[in-house]
Amino acid sequence: MWKEFFSSIGIDSVKVDTILEKQTAAPGETVKGRILLEGGQADEPIEKIQVLLYLQYEEVQEYSDFSWHDKHIEEVNIELNRNIKSGEKETIPFSIKLPENSPKTNDKHKWYIRTKVFVDQAVDPEDEDQIIVQ
Repeated sequence: MWKEFFSSIGIDSVKVDTILEKQTAAPGETVKGRILLEGGQADEPIEKIQVLLYLQYEEVQEYSDFSWHDKHIEEVNIELNRNIKSGEKETIPFSIKLPENSPKTNDKHKWYIRTKVFVDQAVDPEDEDQIIVQ
């Protein structure tokens, strides 16, 4: 009972780590990698995994107190709909394409891949990795 409770609030629950084949990419290139899942101390139902490509850019906007903004560019959803067992390890490949007109990484533009695992009735684990667009 306690294992399930702690997992539901994110303690010793499913862990996710996204490993990119390359840290750099060119505009229009397909970024490839794999998602490493590791079960926590209790079996947990995973609905899906979302791989989100987004651009973080700096721009002063009169309606915002913040100068950095996130722009959703692309996403890949991997449907699992199954339980990941306690201690189980699984590797899932993915690929996501950068737009042809992608701005290069610099002081005002940063690219990221955010991986989110949707766990039913629990805290959703996430991972984030930066990509250097050259």
